[in-house]
Amino acid sequence: MDTPEQAALRETVRDFCRKHAGPQAWARLTGELGLTGLAIPECHGGADAGLAEVAVAVEETGRVLLPAPYLSTALAGAVLSEGEAVLGAGEAAEFLPGIASGALRAAFVLGGSVTAADGRLTGVAHHVLDGAEADLFVVRARDGGQDALFAVRAADAVVTPAGTLDQTRSQATVEFRDSPAAAAGCPAARAEDLLRVMLAVESAGAAAHCLDVTVDYLKTRVQFGRPLGAFQALRHRCADLAVEVTSARATAYAAVRAAGSPAELAVLGPLAKRHCVDVFWHVAAETIQLHGGIGFTWEHEAHRYLKRAKTSQLLHGNPVELRRLVSERAGLG
Repeated sequence: MDTPEQAALRETVRDFCRKHAGPQAWARLTGELGLTGLAIPECHGGADAGLAEVAVAVEETGRVLLPAPYLSTALAGAVLSEGEAVLGAGEAAEFLPGIASGALRAAFVLGGSVTAADGRLTGVAHHVLDGAEADLFVVRARDGGQDALFAVRAADAVVTPAGTLDQTRSQATVEFRDSPAAAAGCPAARAEDLLRVMLAVESAGAAAHCLDVTVDYLKTRVQFGRPLGAFQALRHRCADLAVEVTSARATAYAAVRAAGSPAELAVLGPLAKRHCVDVFWHVAAETIQLHGGIGFTWEHEAHRYLKRAKTSQLLHGNPVELRRLVSERAGLG
């Protein structure tokens, strides 16, 4: 349940996305609404809110598949702000005003093989979400036998855009060649779990949109003299989808609330990502089926949601990997 402030934020972001969801949305999203600074302290130009407010915005931008790196950038602001609380006024804190203003777009490099030595990174990572547009990378690297998080300017890395099934969101191969890096402070495992949580929230929002447009279509599309929604078999399918969407949203926000507890987040982060993205994939596939012939056309939006669902399934742990990870962390293995 949203607080009154979160409800107002949700209404504002939803109205904005309904009117300005095109490629030019970034300047207005950051300048007029200040959404990338939600979890950044006021002293750095942010709103000094929290992950719950970021989740509200991520859910609403996910509903429209906003073609901008909002999820990665807003979460990077939250992660670097947490790191500043640990390290004090560390080097990574210098990036917070740029993230808050929208001048810096961020991406997470949490996979691949990257090592750190004397404040410099070397290594390569593939399939970096939002990597082709990023000005800043938040990177997990092996440092002295342990994983640590660093911030690296994109200008100090070699970025190669990668082809991807989902044409609404970029990916890239990122290579670090003795690239200067600033310690970020936040634990690397926590950063990845938070990213999984936000992917879960985004997927829940996108799945809800798919269900909404499908129900609207079945109410208006007439066949054999009756709206398609009047046929019991189709109503039952939509009812089943509604149960799934409700469960996905509940799971996603349970994971958001768990962010304050490292032990709970370690389990709920990957669990939420797996469940919510799987629900999104099923609802998106059903959206195509229930729209009939028009659902298979290039002009209809349904294919974009199916592609987003599939790529989200494979990023930061596929379903099999996440099931194993949840089992291990929950002590069930």
